[in-house]
Amino acid sequence: MEMLPVKGMIPMKHRWSKWAAGLLAGSLFMAPVSHAAPPEDVPDVSLVLNGSTVQNGELELHDGHAYIPARKASELLGFFSQYEEASRTLTLLRPDVKLEMKLGDERAAIDGRTVKSEAAYAEEGQLYVPLRTLSTALKTRAGWNAAAASATLEDPGRYRMDSSGGQTAWVSFATGEVYSLEQGVPRKLQGADVSGLKWGTVEMRGLGEQAYLLTVEREYGASMQNVLNRYQFLVQKGALSRQAHFRYSGLYTSGDQAPLELPAQRAYLSDGQSIQVVGMGGRAAAEYDLEELTGQKGPFIVESVTADYLLVRPFDTLQPILIELRTGEAALLYKHLPEAAEIWAWDEVTHDVGEPLLLEARLRLVKQEGDQLLFRYKRIAPGADSGQEESWSYTLKQGK
Repeated sequence: MEMLPVKGMIPMKHRWSKWAAGLLAGSLFMAPVSHAAPPEDVPDVSLVLNGSTVQNGELELHDGHAYIPARKASELLGFFSQYEEASRTLTLLRPDVKLEMKLGDERAAIDGRTVKSEAAYAEEGQLYVPLRTLSTALKTRAGWNAAAASATLEDPGRYRMDSSGGQTAWVSFATGEVYSLEQGVPRKLQGADVSGLKWGTVEMRGLGEQAYLLTVEREYGASMQNVLNRYQFLVQKGALSRQAHFRYSGLYTSGDQAPLELPAQRAYLSDGQSIQVVGMGGRAAAEYDLEELTGQKGPFIVESVTADYLLVRPFDTLQPILIELRTGEAALLYKHLPEAAEIWAWDEVTHDVGEPLLLEARLRLVKQEGDQLLFRYKRIAPGADSGQEESWSYTLKQGK
């Protein structure tokens, strides 16, 4: 398993466009529209970010300007947001900029420099930030398409952010850098790099004691194949201690083959050859060599990691294998189906991973109920009921 000890912190970034002269004067402005009672013929205002429509109806028109909820600025632009009620000050932070706005004040502070701004405001429990001020902070340009009733914004950094357990991290899909929030300051995580991803999701799992597991991944179609590209970083007290990279290309898709409902999962890293489980504080809890445990050739897609079992699929068959941790036994699940005809049929075609209908027919975990794992599959043995969907359950052993 390629989980390399390294030291550093977590970054995210993207190159900025040069500051455009006259940005404040030439940015987003609209004909005045009453915020309290906009005309009935004004449609929902959409946001076009980096050329793609990402939100419809989320933007607000207020005193002739476009505003975005602070929570959406966090979700779409990777800002970590904090609001201090006593001073009525909203802070939006990411590795390339810090924006501070006081509600009702027509000024903002960008990296400590005061600029003119439309005033941020609160309504129905939400804080709203002027889009024009965001574009100024991002050193980019915003615009307004009257015909489409849409605001446009470019984010050269293409940041995403997540927080868990009091920890926060960012990823820049423009540069591949990762950042970790340490003592209130975003610091680059040395040794962490996701430059193999042009876009993706960012998910943090807090582990306590200033440790967390950060997973950055993207699943997409390319050249008639489905690609899953995932980077994982284990961070302890601001330093990168382990990492793993997993990449799959084939017909398996999470939406069609992955478990429909997962039981509680342990925190783990996997490169497809092994699984390293981590516990409180990011300390190593267990490590599993998947080829050794299954007797099958890797790499493997890891579908579930619990305290009782591992559920994996080798690339060359995509057949689910259950590894019972209480007994150490590995079960190739189709071999346990109740009808011999189905088992024989799968024996003949189990290495065929290029036929979509056969892939769709393979066993798929539906859910776990106690020691019962419930699966569904489609019959492939010749007969009148070939293609019919069936349910089947596997009972976990109690251990030695």
